[in-house]
Amino acid sequence: MTNKHLNRREFVKRSGHLTTVGLFTPSFMNFNINNLSQSKRGDSLQTSTEFVSGGGSVTVIESDPVTLRLKPHNQSDGGWSQVWWYFKLDGMIPGEEVVIQLEKGNPPISGISPKANFTYDQVNWGLTNTGKPEIIDGQEFFVYKHVVKNSEVWFAYDLPYTPEIMDTLLFSKASGDKEVDVFELCKTTKSRSVKALHFDGADKGSGKYGIWLQARCHAFESGSSWVLHHLADWLLSNDSKAMALRKEATITVVPIVDIDSVVEGRTGKMQQPYDHNRGWDENPGHWPEVTSIKKSIKKLVKKDRADMFIDFHGPGGESHPYFIVPVSEHLTGEKQRQNRAKFFEVLNAKPLTDELSKTQSMTQICYSARTTEVNKGNSASWVIMNSTDHMVGLTLEVNMNTPLSTMEGYRSEAIVLGQAIADYFVGGHHQK
Repeated sequence: MTNKHLNRREFVKRSGHLTTVGLFTPSFMNFNINNLSQSKRGDSLQTSTEFVSGGGSVTVIESDPVTLRLKPHNQSDGGWSQVWWYFKLDGMIPGEEVVIQLEKGNPPISGISPKANFTYDQVNWGLTNTGKPEIIDGQEFFVYKHVVKNSEVWFAYDLPYTPEIMDTLLFSKASGDKEVDVFELCKTTKSRSVKALHFDGADKGSGKYGIWLQARCHAFESGSSWVLHHLADWLLSNDSKAMALRKEATITVVPIVDIDSVVEGRTGKMQQPYDHNRGWDENPGHWPEVTSIKKSIKKLVKKDRADMFIDFHGPGGESHPYFIVPVSEHLTGEKQRQNRAKFFEVLNAKPLTDELSKTQSMTQICYSARTTEVNKGNSASWVIMNSTDHMVGLTLEVNMNTPLSTMEGYRSEAIVLGQAIADYFVGGHHQK
């Protein structure tokens, strides 16, 4: 985390270069007005990442116009390991433009957001205009320009989702529901609490299914937490399908798996010895979060309540949300194949073809079959290989970094998915 400071240019230094004649020209009058505006701004610009989830490195390289040089957090070796950034800029004049130069790096970073997210209160967020690639002094950048409306503003790679948001907006609401338990899954290696929700209405009735939903094995994928957050919020509502699903299934929701990286503003992906979506086949594993999740799923298996597992992720890319799945022949049994096919049918999921990739939405969920996915030691693969012969194990890539990736967009995606899960289980489509 960084805190950079740059002194403003003083009026006397600027005016010392002017001739006497220049004092009476229109150009000087405009210059004088601009500097009066600068004096209202204060003596300096400041940038900071010293807050929860603040990350990356940002430096003020020019004050007129205000120009920032930005590097995402680098967990490893560029690419998808160098993604997350979130910083505060203070000392601006309302109505002034800021230029943000995002370094592409070498090797180049991945998942660049075409529009940056901004806020004046860390609650209400908007999107900047679309940035564009530029070469500056022989170096490649992606450049955003934004006119601010306040003296302080925050910019981020995607909509941040922090433990405070989880506690304030979701867990506090869940605590008022007698059939929902807010519990600690485990402590991280840095003694932070990994919290989860357990919808246990089916434990008290005739329900027979078990569903496990989790997000943020990769900390930078904040959109995945938002989709899962809104799905959990929908489950807490009086929607008829949500209530029917809660009677049929016990549901566990883990909005943030890698909470250490989220709090510290790190990308998380490709951290050593492996990130939270790798090494699931290791025993004992490195991360207490993964170990606790595996133990919990094994308990569901013993109760014959291991029926659906979805790990929420989120790549950059202007396309539809989609599941990464192994090809059917790599699943462990016929019921797994039939159940997954039926769920995709109920969801109206479509293959993510090259043609379909040219369009985008938040509500048309697709799937992409990978021939090597089961053997990679990731979360969904481990669940498929180590749970029940009827498990529907999925990795969902929510479509972050698009103009549709707003709070409303993430919620619409969550409800479409939640309703399909309800239709699938309540409708009796799942084979045990």
